[in-house]
Amino acid sequence: MEQKLSFYIDRVNAFTNQISDLRKQNRILSFFRLTSAVGALVLFYVFLSYSVAIASAIAITLAAMLVYFVRKYNRNSKNIKRLKTLLTINENEISCLKTRHSDLFYDGEEYADQNHSYSSDLDIFGQHSLFQLMNRSVTKIGNNILANWLSKQSTNEEIKIRQNAVKELSDKIDWRQDITQYGLTSNLKNDDPNFVISWGKKASPFHGNKLLFITIIVMPLLSLGALIYSFIGSQAPIIIMVLVSIVIHYFNHSKVNLAHEQTAKRGKMLKTYSYIIKTFEKENWSSDKLSALKNQFASKGRATSKKIDQLTKLIELLDQRLNIAVQIMINLLFFYELHLLFRIDRWKQKHGSETEQWFSAIGEIEALSSIANLSFNHEDWCFPTISEKHFELDLKEAGHPMIDQQKRVNNDYSLIGPGCVHIVTGSNMAGKSTFLRTVGVNIVMALTGAPVCANKMIVSNVEVNTSMRIKDSIEDNESSFYAELKRIQQVIEKVNKKENTLLLLDEILRGTNSKDKSTGSRALIKQLIKYDAVAMVATHDLELSDLEEQLPGQIENKFFDIQIDGEQLYFDYKVRNGVCKTFNAPILMRKMGIDMDILLEK
Repeated sequence: MEQKLSFYIDRVNAFTNQISDLRKQNRILSFFRLTSAVGALVLFYVFLSYSVAIASAIAITLAAMLVYFVRKYNRNSKNIKRLKTLLTINENEISCLKTRHSDLFYDGEEYADQNHSYSSDLDIFGQHSLFQLMNRSVTKIGNNILANWLSKQSTNEEIKIRQNAVKELSDKIDWRQDITQYGLTSNLKNDDPNFVISWGKKASPFHGNKLLFITIIVMPLLSLGALIYSFIGSQAPIIIMVLVSIVIHYFNHSKVNLAHEQTAKRGKMLKTYSYIIKTFEKENWSSDKLSALKNQFASKGRATSKKIDQLTKLIELLDQRLNIAVQIMINLLFFYELHLLFRIDRWKQKHGSETEQWFSAIGEIEALSSIANLSFNHEDWCFPTISEKHFELDLKEAGHPMIDQQKRVNNDYSLIGPGCVHIVTGSNMAGKSTFLRTVGVNIVMALTGAPVCANKMIVSNVEVNTSMRIKDSIEDNESSFYAELKRIQQVIEKVNKKENTLLLLDEILRGTNSKDKSTGSRALIKQLIKYDAVAMVATHDLELSDLEEQLPGQIENKFFDIQIDGEQLYFDYKVRNGVCKTFNAPILMRKMGIDMDILLEK
C-alpha cells in the first residue's frame, strides 16, 4: 500500500505543479491580452495621422496577437479544469487506500436490496461497501452494469475473459483517469441512457410521410422557377408559392419544434458520450473482451464516433433554423428544416437501434475499468482460478477487502464438498461473522471477474446465499424470527432443488429460545447434509459441534480462539480446527456494569 500511496502522491504533486505553471502563464497572457487590446487602439490613433496603411497594419497585427492570446488563455483554462479534476481523482485514490471507501464516486445505495440472497449481509452496496471501494464509473449505465455483475454470478468463460480485460486495463492508468475526468467534468452520472435509447427506437414524427417528402422535393424546384420567372415576367407565381409554403409550414410547425427539441437533447448527450467512444476506438486492444467491445463500436462498417459526428453536424445545421435570416431566405421556400429532419429520420432508421448497444458497451468499459483500478491499487491480490467442480474452495492468506491492510488478519481456509458443513464456534468479537463475510465477499468478487483479497484462491462457480443480518419489519408486521424463517425457507428451496450454492449462516434461529434454537439448528444442518449442500454455520451453540462425531467427513468443526489475561482480552482472529473452549461474555458483561457475583449471594 505504501508503494501505491507514494505513486498517487507523486501524481498529485505533478498535477499541482502543472496547474501552478498554467496559472502563471494565464496571468502573463492576461497582461498581454490587455496590452494588445489597448495597444491596437492607441497605436492606430497615433499612426493614423501619418499613414492610414501603417496604422491599419499595426492595429491588425495587434488584433491578431489579441486573438492568439485569448485562444491560448482559453486552452490553458480548459486544461487547468482538466488537471484539477485529475488532481481530485488521485487525491481520492489516496483517501480510498487509507479509508477503504471512495467519496468521489457513487456508493450504489439504490441497488441495496434486503431480499437479495447475499448483497445486504455482505455489504455489497451503500456506504462503506464493496461497490464503493470498487466503483470508478462516471455514467449511470456504468454503475448499473457493475452493480449487476456484483449481484449475480457469471459464467466461467465470461469470468475468464473479464479477468484478461482487467489485466490489460490495469496499467493504463492515464487512459482510465482521462475517461474518468471527462465524465466527472461533463457530469455524465446524471444522464439516463434510456433517454436516448427510447428515442433511437421510436419513429420520428415525419417518418413514412411520403407525401410531405415528395412535396419538399418538388416545391423548392417550383419556387426556384417562380423566383427566376418573377424577374422576367409576372410575380404572381412566386406569391402563390410563398403562400403555399406558409400553409405547409403552418401545419407542420409544432411537429418541427417537437422533433428539433427531442433530437437536439439526445444529440447533445450522444456527442458528450462520443468522447469515451472515440478514446476507446483509438486504442489497440489485445484481450478478447476489449477487442469485442471495440468491434461493437465498428459494426455496420463505420466507427460509432463517426456516426455520432454525422448526427451532430445535422443537429448543428438544424439549430440554424432559429436564425431569422435562414428562416426568410432559405427555409420559407426551400424547406431547410424539413429536409434536415428527414435526413435525421434516415439516421435514426439506420443507427437508432444501435444506441442501446453503444451505451451497453460504454457501461461494460466503465465496469471493467473500475475493476482494473482495484487491481492496480492492490497488486498483491490474486486473480482466482474458477473450478469446474462442485464444490471446491481453497483460500491462502485471505482477508476482508474492506479492512485496512495494517489491521487485517488473513487466513488459510479450505472447504470441499458437496455435502459438507463447517460449524464455526468462537467467543463474542473473536471474528466468526467477519470470517464468513470474508469468504462470501471474496467469492462474489471472484465470480465478478475481479481480483480477490488473497494470495491464492480456487473456487467453484456457485450462488452465495446468506442468513446473517435479519431485521424485523414494522411495516410488514414481521418479527426478526419470522423474517429469518422466510430467509431460511428460501435457502431450503435452493438446497432441495440441489442448486449449486454456498450457504453462509450466522447464529441461525437466534430469535427463539435456546432449546428450540438448538433443535432447529440440528435439523437444518442434517437436512443440508442430506441434500449435498455446502455451508458454513457460525454459532455460539457448542452442542452443535457434537454433530462432527455423528457425521464424520461431512461436518467439520472450526473455531476462533481468544486469550484472557485477567480482565484483558486478546484476539488473533485465526481460524483453527476444533471447538472453542474459551468465552468472554462474563468479562464483557462485567465491563458493562452487570454484577455477575450477585448470583453467588444467598
